[in-house]
Amino acid sequence: MGLAESIRRSLRYYYLRIVRIKAPAESIALGLAVGVFCSAIPVGQMPVAMLVAWLMRCNAIAAALGTWVTNPLNFAIVFPLFFYIGKTILGVDVPTISWEQVLQVDVFEMFRVGWDWFFLTAFGGFFVTLPASVVAYHIGLRMVRAYHNLRSARLAERRRRKLHHDD
Repeated sequence: MGLAESIRRSLRYYYLRIVRIKAPAESIALGLAVGVFCSAIPVGQMPVAMLVAWLMRCNAIAAALGTWVTNPLNFAIVFPLFFYIGKTILGVDVPTISWEQVLQVDVFEMFRVGWDWFFLTAFGGFFVTLPASVVAYHIGLRMVRAYHNLRSARLAERRRRKLHHDD
């Protein structure tokens, strides 16, 4: 199986995981949007997304699945991009630090540098994930409604066939 086939199968798997959730379409779509929005957070995305979904009374499973927009396969591209966007928007000059410098920095300096990185990455990411979450909501809503309508039509057809078969 090639890379394209593997990606297609993964996307289909996540599509089916989302549309088969037993909840109203609006709840699923909002949960998905929450997850996409929370995917800008460099660490703890899934627990934060599920907490926000719970607070907003939307589907937490869809929120957890939405966080996979940023995943281990694209972290190395996405988070440096988010960092650069945050750094550019805020106009902050954060010096880069080499591994040799990391080994020589004391713990308090490391927390300060780490906090700067975390804040700038999350801030920049929110500028990307906010519009992406709006798009995810609308696409998710359409996908789930279409799946639910198709499923309802299939069930109605089965019932109709069974009634005619029993006669």
